[in-house]
Amino acid sequence: MVFIAKASGLTFAYDVMRCGQGEHPFQGPQCGCIMMRRFWFGSASILVFALTGPVTAQSTPRPLVLGQPVQSAMGPEDPVLQSDGSSYELFQVRAPAGQLVTVTLTSTAFQPIVAVGEEMSEACETCATSIGETDKAAVARKVAPASGVLQIRVNAMDKGDRGAFTLLATASAPPRISARPLPFGESVSEALDGNDAVTDDGAMVDAYAVRLAADQEVQLDLSSDDFDPKLELLTPAGAKVAEDDDGGPGTNARIRFTVPRSGLYQVRVTAVGSDDGGRYKLSTGLRQALSPMPAPIALTLGQAVSGAITESTPRYEADGEDVQAVRYGLRLEAGKVYKISLTAASGSELDPKVAIGKIATDGSLDAVAQNDDSGAGSNAMLRFRPETTGNFVLEAQRVGSAIGTYRLTVEQAASDRAPEASQPLRLGLAISGQLRDGGARLAATDTLFNTYSIALRAGQRVNVVMDKDDEANLDPMLEIGLLSSVAFQPLAKDDDGGKGVNARIKFTAPSDGTYIVRATANEAAQEGAYTIGVSEMPASIVPPFPARAKFGETIRGNLGPTDPLRNDSQYFDRYVFNGQVGETYEITANSESFDVLVGARQIDRVDDDYTSDDDGGGGTNAKLVYTVTTSGPQIIRVTTVEEAAGGDYSLLIIKK
Repeated sequence: MVFIAKASGLTFAYDVMRCGQGEHPFQGPQCGCIMMRRFWFGSASILVFALTGPVTAQSTPRPLVLGQPVQSAMGPEDPVLQSDGSSYELFQVRAPAGQLVTVTLTSTAFQPIVAVGEEMSEACETCATSIGETDKAAVARKVAPASGVLQIRVNAMDKGDRGAFTLLATASAPPRISARPLPFGESVSEALDGNDAVTDDGAMVDAYAVRLAADQEVQLDLSSDDFDPKLELLTPAGAKVAEDDDGGPGTNARIRFTVPRSGLYQVRVTAVGSDDGGRYKLSTGLRQALSPMPAPIALTLGQAVSGAITESTPRYEADGEDVQAVRYGLRLEAGKVYKISLTAASGSELDPKVAIGKIATDGSLDAVAQNDDSGAGSNAMLRFRPETTGNFVLEAQRVGSAIGTYRLTVEQAASDRAPEASQPLRLGLAISGQLRDGGARLAATDTLFNTYSIALRAGQRVNVVMDKDDEANLDPMLEIGLLSSVAFQPLAKDDDGGKGVNARIKFTAPSDGTYIVRATANEAAQEGAYTIGVSEMPASIVPPFPARAKFGETIRGNLGPTDPLRNDSQYFDRYVFNGQVGETYEITANSESFDVLVGARQIDRVDDDYTSDDDGGGGTNAKLVYTVTTSGPQIIRVTTVEEAAGGDYSLLIIKK
């Protein structure tokens, strides 16, 4: 619960909550654990004593006074968003109705997010929202409503992010929206910045007065590389008649509008994100009809053809996007499988995309299958099984703006074989395998697969790894499960738990038995060589209570098999010391045996929410500057970056 108290014209908020069971050394069986929290409002400060613990809502926003910064800290006692588990705090500010309220949130401890709205909800679609960086403030602006009350949510980017922050709200008269003249048919390049007028939602806006003639079909295009642009069109009377934020290519905006009557219309340029700004280009003119696409080029099965996509390649429109394409026509038979490969020629910068389907009534391609990256590198590869026999149209397209030459091949795929018997795996040994066209395929995904078997005991913990060969066009996928008389029953699955795109599963056998490991690919067109292996993981070690840390003295330690594991992979040691809010410590960890990762946090029940460093000490050594945000015991963890690494290390803690 929250207590609000007022003194000397300033308002203070006291959070009082109860904590659950944890490792806090001050915890008592009756009263829970006592935490102290300090908030600064203006120049005054108070200490807040709270019984902390799980919180799902903050019912009363803390008051914020215009022009007076508030310093606070995100901690484990704060509520969290249901959507992502990130911590937040609520504030409330009063400002004269119609004033532009600018809210600035800064933090060096976490990536700050601030949202401002009349009434705060988790989604808050009507809020002005800004995302900053640890070295860049989040700034959101919102016009005060008739009530003069705005709510503010201070949010951390990720679950477990915590630390100190500063919040400031100011108010000023918003610049008036004034339309600059822009002759129809011309373009303008400008920028949205903090000096521009703003909408009621706090979004920066530029306005242009454009004279339009009756019965014209006009097209307005707004593009930007700096922000997600949004267009609005208002009549001479000020009524909004059209708006768009993604009708053009990519995230660009496009409005097509048939003018009902002549007059001076207003075109507004703004951004989807209220705090976003940067350079943009606005173009006005009549809608230009595209020339019909040329007839498809006849293509023979098994024939390799070369082509090019240039700026003059024919184009058509699909869902507001201009699509440049070279079309090919070929006849395919139902039930047969075809391999379509579109690769950029040597030295070409083209990022190719392939699509197949039928031509729609508007001249676009009604695609039934498409791909832009299943081939090696950025090349495209597609496996296609038509449901009906007939003539199909295949398009060579491009992703992005790069042009270049390509090579296109369509051939019939090899016939699928029945699955082979599962190959046995032995603990500690890796064997080679290959997914090759013509092998067994999964009915649900049409991807190639091989199976392996391994006998495990109940409770046995293993690490299953599938690594692709360097040259293989393969994104590995792993599954482990049981084979019943009916079908394979997966118990665990992974496609990127290993290094890069490789797969890894950490698995604990629920019972004695023979388990099936299935090695497959992420996409049907992928194939290639790989290695697969299973190794036994050591039994879990219960972490001991952290050892007492000493200031100014070098602590010697060793990481190895007798230590507990972080994420079942990295050994760690922990130390504890008592700290007060605002105290800063320099924590240095060095080792000649492994790459050190050192972290610090306030004591709570979660052992992964650390402020960390792994290379601040030079080379593979770590140096962390840590500021205490909640008084009480603080945990330091020394661990490794790489799995199963270990050896001697030194730790030095200096109070600054």
